[in-house]
Amino acid sequence: MLVKCKINSQKQLAQSSSSAWIKKHFKDLYPYGIDLELHHNYVVHAIQYYQIPFVYIYTSYVNFPRPYPLEFFEVVDARLSKYFCFGEIQGCPISSSLDPFISFKEWAENPDFFSDLVEGEDYTKVAQNYKEKLEVEFFNPNLNISEESAIILDPKMSWLFCPACTESWEVQTADEMTVCPSCELYYHNPFIKNAGEES
Repeated sequence: MLVKCKINSQKQLAQSSSSAWIKKHFKDLYPYGIDLELHHNYVVHAIQYYQIPFVYIYTSYVNFPRPYPLEFFEVVDARLSKYFCFGEIQGCPISSSLDPFISFKEWAENPDFFSDLVEGEDYTKVAQNYKEKLEVEFFNPNLNISEESAIILDPKMSWLFCPACTESWEVQTADEMTVCPSCELYYHNPFIKNAGEES
């Protein structure tokens, strides 16, 4: 799931048609403001429903995903990740109730995952692993995408050739994006039909 920021200040929130609940509780939830970039695309790492829908995303200031009202964004790609499953979580930063939650299995099944993620290295590794997977699963305009196409070397073995650095590698997943292991340029996966097209 990919969303684009359309609200990143209390002033914009006041001028929008957002719910009265988030307007009332904005200062309680974000006492120091929000660190979202207007018109920037964000990959969604979790979805929670508490009064209103919240999405968890990474910003450039913290190394874990934080919750923001879905109303702050325009949904660019509504597809849910193949890694997501349904759960219920309790004791997260926006609620003390048991709330419907969608994310990867380790988070959806562990009500303490978020607090442990903020404090624990083991949980950070799990979240970072999924972050890498989610960033390439669907088209992601935030990546350093090559203007040239990767060249198919062997369609039966799914091998690609990087025209930028002449490295070759095997694409082993059904992700829409793939990355050259040498120069770290991203490419649309040519083995996926309609790869790189926004929904």
